[in-house]
Amino acid sequence: MDRDSSNTQSREPAAEEWGRLYVTRKCIGAATCRNFAPELLGEVAPTHAERDDGDKQPSGPSVLPGLHDPGAFTGVLRQPRNKEEYLAARTAAAACPFSAIRLERPSARIPPGELGSPWRDWPRRLEDNVWVLGHPSAENAGALAYFIELPGGGLLVDVPKPSEELFLWLEQQGGVRWLFLTHRDHVQHHADFAKRFPGCRRVMSAADVNPKGGGYAAATGDVEFKLGSGPGPMTLEGTPIAEDALADAELAVLPQPGHTPGSLCLVYRGRFLFTGDHLGYSRRLGHIAGYRLQCWEDWERQCASVRRLKEWADAGRLRFAWLLPGHGDWHCFEDASGPASASAALARGLEWMERQPPGQLPASHFVLLLMSRMNPRSGFARFVRAIGGEGNDAWLLPRAARRYVNDYDPARTRTAVRRVQALAVASLALVVSLIWLGAHVVSSLLARQ
Repeated sequence: MDRDSSNTQSREPAAEEWGRLYVTRKCIGAATCRNFAPELLGEVAPTHAERDDGDKQPSGPSVLPGLHDPGAFTGVLRQPRNKEEYLAARTAAAACPFSAIRLERPSARIPPGELGSPWRDWPRRLEDNVWVLGHPSAENAGALAYFIELPGGGLLVDVPKPSEELFLWLEQQGGVRWLFLTHRDHVQHHADFAKRFPGCRRVMSAADVNPKGGGYAAATGDVEFKLGSGPGPMTLEGTPIAEDALADAELAVLPQPGHTPGSLCLVYRGRFLFTGDHLGYSRRLGHIAGYRLQCWEDWERQCASVRRLKEWADAGRLRFAWLLPGHGDWHCFEDASGPASASAALARGLEWMERQPPGQLPASHFVLLLMSRMNPRSGFARFVRAIGGEGNDAWLLPRAARRYVNDYDPARTRTAVRRVQALAVASLALVVSLIWLGAHVVSSLLARQ
């Protein structure tokens, strides 16, 4: 083979040959995909951003226009440029629990053996003995799960998708002694892991226990440790930890109600803070933030919980370098040097959170929003469009939560709400008329007798 032919065969394919990403309206904000391809996927700025974010300029990357549907919460920062980035995009697409990410195959030829499972490089070590597992479960809305490798058996934070491959990997790392469930939304498959690892002790807040299951959550009445709702730190078994001993605790559970009544955080060795759906990191804003749209219980209570974290950090009792959420972006504060850094990070996030309106979004309303997007041909989705028009589903939500739908249009939403009210009045009038007519017919029949 001559030199020119050899160069042609070995050259790196052009950027456009490595596939193209596009995010559809099915994207509802799980946001875990962004951790698997952070150079390619980012947060879409909502239409209300200037009002809710104040005069602070976003510090993170901006998504490209035209590469996501209106209303999607994640967009494309840039397209894959090489095989490694294509594989990362493939993993991100696989992580989406709602199949919202479309990825075209690259025109560059990749031998089938070089593809394999999207999770072939996962679990992945974050630092020291802390791993992020990958393998998210759609039944847990694609939530991230983590593993702390410990002598005598490790600690699993929330629940990934069970598989023989993952079970064998966990066994190789010493097995699972503890399964820490941050809150009631991330508990699917917990029984599978407890069965595979006899002696595994499951931990969650008693306030989030679901004895019978249902409501998109597995039954958790049989978990071994149901922790109380006291405000102070505690061990995995529920024994209180003195606040002045928090800084030196290897593992400490921190009650943080708000997203759900029993939301818990876990701090490990003063370096890793596992937050469930309580807090995440916004690369767009450049600071910690709570999930206002997905606040199932009470936003003011969630802010109060974060305020408690900040008080501990202010007093030198809480520090962390890694913020590791169940949904949203994880983040390592590279300049973290102790409690002062933790306090500053929490202060920035809390200031933003306290600017948002109070209230909650019942999970049932969020499910309606989800249903309207997942199957656009369904009768329910057609009804939503008939009321609100194409692309307007914010009217399904309570007033305080609507502005967090990325393409929220107040005028169109008010029109949709008026239509719903008119429909409700008309339906009520029809029911009353039918009842009156039925009663009139019955009385006429009785009179003839």
